[in-house]
Amino acid sequence: MKSIFIDCSLGISGDMLASALLDLDVPNYIFLDNLVSLNIDENYNYKFNEGNSEGIKGIVRTKTKIQFKESPRSLNDIKNLLIDSNLNEYVKKKSIRVFEILAEAEAIVHGKEISDVHFHELGLIDSILDIVNVCSAIDFLKPDKIYFSNPPAGKGIVSTFHGPLPVPVPTVLEIARQNKISLITIEDKYFGEITTPTGIALIATFVDKFGQPDNINIEKIGIGLGSKNISRPNFLRVLLIEIDDDYKDNHKPVCETIISQEAWIDDSTPEDVAILIERLRNAGAIDVVCYSVDMKKNRKGVCIKVIVDKKNQTVLREVWFNYSTTIGIRENNISRWILPRRTVSHKTKFGEVNVKEIIRPNGQISIKIEHKDLTEISLRTNIPIEEIRQKLFIQLSEFYELNEYLY
Repeated sequence: MKSIFIDCSLGISGDMLASALLDLDVPNYIFLDNLVSLNIDENYNYKFNEGNSEGIKGIVRTKTKIQFKESPRSLNDIKNLLIDSNLNEYVKKKSIRVFEILAEAEAIVHGKEISDVHFHELGLIDSILDIVNVCSAIDFLKPDKIYFSNPPAGKGIVSTFHGPLPVPVPTVLEIARQNKISLITIEDKYFGEITTPTGIALIATFVDKFGQPDNINIEKIGIGLGSKNISRPNFLRVLLIEIDDDYKDNHKPVCETIISQEAWIDDSTPEDVAILIERLRNAGAIDVVCYSVDMKKNRKGVCIKVIVDKKNQTVLREVWFNYSTTIGIRENNISRWILPRRTVSHKTKFGEVNVKEIIRPNGQISIKIEHKDLTEISLRTNIPIEEIRQKLFIQLSEFYELNEYLY
């Protein structure tokens, strides 16, 4: 199982993380394509170069002062910029989520509505590019899981658009509070910001688990340098790792806590309900179900239930309240037991197909070929899905024992 571990124990910012991912062998053209997709001049002076921080070699993002003045951008300005771009849907969705996290924190810090929040430093083109580059790099790597070390709090006072602020700055503290991210204290002579709002918003968006996983095989290491000279090594590292033990050696079901959200609706058309369900799925729902219910005054309605990871529950609330007629939702913590599973790709005579592997408590492996791959092959070849499935199972017998097939 390929994953990445982001060691930000010395600090994290958007440019450091983008630089480290580039050093991890994410192709440079990924970042160059982002300039084109965002309709930014390809000559915009935003470059990545080899650098050195107190003896540590890595990649540093540099830019010269722009020749024009940028105005503050609202969340909607940035959303429109991203939505109207040619970025793929994953990168758009994740980039927008980073800015939503920033806006939610800024709104609380400044006592404003989210729609009234305007980004100053965070709304500059280079900040937008840092976030988009990180999202596109992770989209390229497609890790099974993303692990982060806990970021450092830092200390001191920094100058901002709003004047001098204590470190951690209020936005960083608010994001940490909202997302239950523990900030650590390190022995450091440097007084200044080492965990930026962009950096912690990226953590909140992508983290699957905090802490370094056990029993890892390191395949590659990427080093991203900070642009400040702070009289000590100033870097972040990303490890591309292979984790086998958690999957192969652990046959036990795992209990996890997720969120259940539910609404009963009797004033929407079936077409509107269908669109709402699609929006909920696209916003990160693990699954959505819908069934008929009898409501007050003998009205026929529908019950829509969603299960979602905690990190996405706020996003789904916004979908409920912005895109449905409901004026309230029920929300509960629920426990579920899951078996260890992973998705692997196999090259077959029909092309590359994704296969989900599940380990049963008795050690038996169950596999299931992803249905969307079967559908795509069937539409392309005009062969019935069941016939394709059987042919693939025969070919996949090279990788699995036949008696291990369950689907």
